[in-house]
Amino acid sequence: MSNTVIPTDLTLEKAKLGCEMSTQILIGWIYTESLSYFVSKAYFESKLSVSEAEDLAGECVLEFRSVLPQVRMLERYARRMFRNNMIRYLSRKRARQSREILSSDRYRTTHQLEEVADQAPSEPKSISDRDALRVYTSLRQLNNSDPILKQIWAYRMADDPMGYKQIGEIMGMDDAALRMRIARFCRRVRKECRKNERRLFQNRAAVSY
Repeated sequence: MSNTVIPTDLTLEKAKLGCEMSTQILIGWIYTESLSYFVSKAYFESKLSVSEAEDLAGECVLEFRSVLPQVRMLERYARRMFRNNMIRYLSRKRARQSREILSSDRYRTTHQLEEVADQAPSEPKSISDRDALRVYTSLRQLNNSDPILKQIWAYRMADDPMGYKQIGEIMGMDDAALRMRIARFCRRVRKECRKNERRLFQNRAAVSY
């Protein structure tokens, strides 16, 4: 919190009773404190800009207006509101960026597979048939997975990858449970890859015979 004077309990009670002047004093304090809080965080959090800090301060004012009758301890409530709003905002932004990254990765992988498939037999291939099959199998398994696993995978594969503990805090899950989900997914992919590779070799053998 900044060094601005905290409105008194009397001011809070008057605002609850409908005093417009007291309400404006509280609103002004909330905006000043929230803006100071978010701007200070913007210098350390790469995903939060100063302009976004101003938007968050405005959202805090709107939220405070809606809950004013229920507020009992002004400073404690404000501190918790600032922290929770920043966590929610950064979580949504990371999730949005992760979805964009995942979508981009899917496009690049699909495009790469199409290029391999379109190459003439005499041309050198950028990846082997076996590797292409593994990529295709992994992508198909990921597309068929539940939304929770897709989100975990997106967080882990982002340019700024997140640890399981951090992902667990965002998704409200135990990090051990997240690790188990990824482990089961990887086992499923390996099993499917082995099955598809056997099928590929059998087809080749049949053609050669």
